Amino acid sequence: MNKRGGLVIILMLVMSLISPSALGDGGIIGPPQIYIYERAQNAIVAWNGTEEVLILSIDIDSSEATKVLRVIPLPSNPINVSEGSFDSFTKLQEIVNEKLQEAWNHSRMKSDGYGEDALAPSSNVEITFQDTIGAHNITIFHILNGTNFNDYATDFAAQAGLNDITFSSKFQNMVEEYLEDDISYFVFDIIDISEEEHSIDPIVYRFKTDFLFYPLKITAASDVSETYAEVNVFCITKNRIKNEIFSDLSFYSNINYYGYYNDYLNDIDLSEDELLEISPDIYDIFKGDPILMSHEYYGRYSNIDGDIVVYEEDFAYPDADIIIDDTVFVERGAKTIVNLTAKNTGNTELRIRLYMTGGIDWLEHSWYSIAPSWYTTVDEGNDETSYQILFDIPSNIPLGDYSLTFTLSSSSYGNIEQKNVTMTIYDKTEKESGLNQDVKDLQSEINNLLLIMVFCIILLIAIIVFLIIKKK
Repeated sequence: MNKRGGLVIILMLVMSLISPSALGDGGIIGPPQIYIYERAQNAIVAWNGTEEVLILSIDIDSSEATKVLRVIPLPSNPINVSEGSFDSFTKLQEIVNEKLQEAWNHSRMKSDGYGEDALAPSSNVEITFQDTIGAHNITIFHILNGTNFNDYATDFAAQAGLNDITFSSKFQNMVEEYLEDDISYFVFDIIDISEEEHSIDPIVYRFKTDFLFYPLKITAASDVSETYAEVNVFCITKNRIKNEIFSDLSFYSNINYYGYYNDYLNDIDLSEDELLEISPDIYDIFKGDPILMSHEYYGRYSNIDGDIVVYEEDFAYPDADIIIDDTVFVERGAKTIVNLTAKNTGNTELRIRLYMTGGIDWLEHSWYSIAPSWYTTVDEGNDETSYQILFDIPSNIPLGDYSLTFTLSSSSYGNIEQKNVTMTIYDKTEKESGLNQDVKDLQSEINNLLLIMVFCIILLIAIIVFLIIKKK
């Protein structure tokens, strides 16, 4: 595919996200006789290492109008819960499109109202927040013990007008899993849905956490688990997150750009002004130049078997070594094989491909081949892979030394290592004749040394004889 065609596809992918079509994840629980479909969700997840801003919404519809309960687990009690805006996502997409266009240009040049007493206090539960925000009736519980989760969650729903919902054993087990992982704050959000698909206004959650967290498992255990949906997650962090964090959950980057000369774009730098336009809360936790990554999933929620969880050690620092002699000898008019080893010395898995440039003005592709020619996976921890470069230099190319540059490019992190070597082109006959001359010169030196040794021995014998005769 040429770069123009690739860019068109990329732009189509990111433009498809511009409409305010859904954000955020949580388990949806509704009346059992009503079919509920969560068609899409988007999220902006901004984490600076100690604090996270999570902006959430969803696209949802049902077989008939009803109320549903959305449950969202959080690792700590929010510092702030506020109404968000779809403008945050629109601005993000504008930034993505603008950055992609810059890369393209660069490449070309080179409400029910229930009060705090709606749910009777429980020794296992603390209410830490309760408010009506736009179309959302939100209560945040700190669940200390999940033993009676079904009882107080059902009572809460009944107080909000949801009298006939049930929490499956799978859902209750998922709550227990979160509690075991010290995820003990749960947002209970009562929302109205209808038979027509519509977007639920975003809500912004800001909370302390020593890891980035975006819940997905709880949706897979809820009443919408078999819905086919598109999930878009924008992550804003101070460094690039390891690609496998997303790929292990079948999420794929939808910011990808390859141009001429291996130009590469897979994440985007954000300025302070851009952060402020996206969200004042996100600006407030960074006040710097973080990185934007965007990943997408499409399929059944039930196929997602984990949450997006990122710790400091999950930031990617890709690195590699290229192991090859500083000078490689290539015979013109004949096929010559040169071996090269690539070693992964970074902290993340790499899919790498070897490129070679330089040589005689430019090295014609018909004069060499590289095997393997496509991407190869090398694990972190000094895992390595070997390459063979087969040269077939024409016999009319001038003899001498030429510069070559070997480049390792990663499918996720761009060019990560380069090494310059000297390619010496020689003729077999000339090399042989030169070797023969070297052998002759060495033989001559050996013969001269033997003559000197014989002379010295004769001289030594003569001196000994002379001394013996004189003594007599």
